[in-house]
Amino acid sequence: MNKILVLFVFAVLLSSCNNDTYRFDPNSSGERLVVTSASGVEYPDLDPSIIYCGPGWGRKMCHFLTKYDETIWTDADNYYSNFSDIKFSNFAHNEYFISFFTLDSVTSHCKAWKLGETTENGLKWNIKLKKDRADVLWFDYEYYGSSEEIEYTITYKYEVIDGLLHFSSSDGQAFIFSPSQRTYSVNSLDTDEIIRAEGCLF
Repeated sequence: MNKILVLFVFAVLLSSCNNDTYRFDPNSSGERLVVTSASGVEYPDLDPSIIYCGPGWGRKMCHFLTKYDETIWTDADNYYSNFSDIKFSNFAHNEYFISFFTLDSVTSHCKAWKLGETTENGLKWNIKLKKDRADVLWFDYEYYGSSEEIEYTITYKYEVIDGLLHFSSSDGQAFIFSPSQRTYSVNSLDTDEIIRAEGCLF
């Protein structure tokens, strides 16, 4: 009789645990136990330890890039800032998700980064997403240089708080950006030339 009672209690507890499914809120700080798209569709069969944001099908899984797609951020108080202006993209036009525009009076430059490995002029780096929430985006920049071993890794963190983009990195950089109202062309900027690298989103 006691064994039957114990088995019954165990079955009730197990049933309660199975029915109490945690639903992930991309705005929360808790762990994601159910994978959701940016629109809130749940994918319980997907591994919650993996971030599925990326080009193609993965676009709908990008929480931060969906919300801030095509937004541009700048140092509004410093025209020739030491920090590049930033533009985010939810992989709408190509495989790149972030661009950096460095404004100079003579020659301005625009470069872009994509997820995964990139080799350019014999130098290699790899970018991996670490955290993707509605207002938070973290990724690792693994730099190989000309070798097959990682020389160093920098974690870049972007978070939008009260309409401002807060940036920090594991190598000690920190800055706050405002939404940009600039038009990024030679005719509208105080620069003689703009060099746009492959993937530039500006």
